[in-house]
Amino acid sequence: MVQAHTVVPGGVLNKAGDSHRIEKRRGFLMKKDKREITLKSYVTKKEYSQIKQLAKQTGFSVSEYMRRILTGQRIESRLDQEAFLSALKLNADLGRLGGLFKYYLAQRFKNVPPAEIRKVLDDIEDRQRQLKPVISKIRDMM
Repeated sequence: MVQAHTVVPGGVLNKAGDSHRIEKRRGFLMKKDKREITLKSYVTKKEYSQIKQLAKQTGFSVSEYMRRILTGQRIESRLDQEAFLSALKLNADLGRLGGLFKYYLAQRFKNVPPAEIRKVLDDIEDRQRQLKPVISKIRDMM
């Protein structure tokens, strides 16, 4: 037997009166249980400030951040992701520049003006300088 549902703001209400939220994930509508229970914990102002800052770094609300922590779900910081993507981009740039320099070496620098070779070397050094703070940022997060 199919249970009747009534659409209400923020979700649906079935005949039993249970309220659920409908969440769209990857193009599919998913039924999500309504969160009705509140957990209360006493923290210091400093602890609350730390929790807010950590939640902000992940892009979650304090409530969502705490729920994920308490249920043992993996939490990835947006800063970690941004630093990782920056490192990947710089690594790709270094790979391209290294490939170009390797090509110049294979050609024994024939038909390549010295200024062009110097420019490639300068670009490699520039990317290395850009990579150092990204690596430091990632290292500080670990």
